[in-house]
Amino acid sequence: MAEFANVTEFVNAGYWLASTDDRLPAANIDATLFTHLFAGYAQLNSDTYQVTIDPSHLILIDQFSSTVKLSNPEVKTLLSIAADAALFAAMAADPTNRDAFIKSSIAAARGGGFDGLDLQWLYPSSQDQMDNFKTLIHSWHQAVVDDATSLSLPQLLLVATVSNLPYLQSNIQYPADAINQKLDWVNLLSYDFYTPDSLQGRHRAILCLPQSQANALSANFGIRSWAQSLHNLPHKKIVFGIPFHGWAWKLFNSHQHTLFAKADGAATGEYIGPHGQIFYSDVQKFIEDNQAGVEDKDKSYLVAYAYYETTWITYESEYTIADKIALAKTDKVLGYFAFNIAADDASNTLANAAKSNW
Repeated sequence: MAEFANVTEFVNAGYWLASTDDRLPAANIDATLFTHLFAGYAQLNSDTYQVTIDPSHLILIDQFSSTVKLSNPEVKTLLSIAADAALFAAMAADPTNRDAFIKSSIAAARGGGFDGLDLQWLYPSSQDQMDNFKTLIHSWHQAVVDDATSLSLPQLLLVATVSNLPYLQSNIQYPADAINQKLDWVNLLSYDFYTPDSLQGRHRAILCLPQSQANALSANFGIRSWAQSLHNLPHKKIVFGIPFHGWAWKLFNSHQHTLFAKADGAATGEYIGPHGQIFYSDVQKFIEDNQAGVEDKDKSYLVAYAYYETTWITYESEYTIADKIALAKTDKVLGYFAFNIAADDASNTLANAAKSNW
């Protein structure tokens, strides 16, 4: 087992996106609610495979770390890198491309005053790509060790955002040993299992669904699967995701609005974005404007929902977050991350609920 220069005791993290700066400027983030903050996104140049930042977001991202540390000097910041899966695959498959990515990612992190990096390759689609992912994180880790030594600075944190399960198919598995040895942790995408585009008439991010076919679409099942894959050391490597957004469905029948009611794709209307996504703060506006019906926490499925006429919205409430964190803690995970913090309300209701229940 590799030793890490940074010992992370627990993670209470949040993602902030430069694209949502109009809703939540970095200067308005209450960084005391977090131990770690991710800033997104840097991209991958399709010709050079170097990490780049959109010019329109460059100042926002470069100033992010110094800005949030004004309110919490102890918060750790990480630069999140997102790109098309095929582009990541091409980068990881070639030693020259990998080297360009690694060097430029470290330079971007150091240049912006970040404490670490987050790789969002969603997802390697073959075992060959998984093998290249393994090679990449081995080389990446060695590079950050060398970087820290040469600069006499703390070693950059290395994180990968991965699927809810340690495999995509039975013959396409994440390199658990390499993750254990070379990454500080993995962020599990343990949400958005059920969306209006993917499955009608159901809700998302349930922890324990009784139907056996839905086990793989459960955050709790994902945590335990990764724990087993990582040799029963989940507390050292697993951080699970909590969405601060909800999803709005269009009901077939406005009088049938309980869980598993029939729906016809995404709802539309004020506050509702493309494909039915809606921020938590806008869910509260929807409820207030329409005097909508509300179930803050369905006791069987740990999900909240609101409904008015044919619009049905599922989301996380402070109560569902409290219960999900309690359940995750029994599995000794390292922590949680919120995506994304701009979706919270002005009182930081969800972020406060997560932090206070950890």
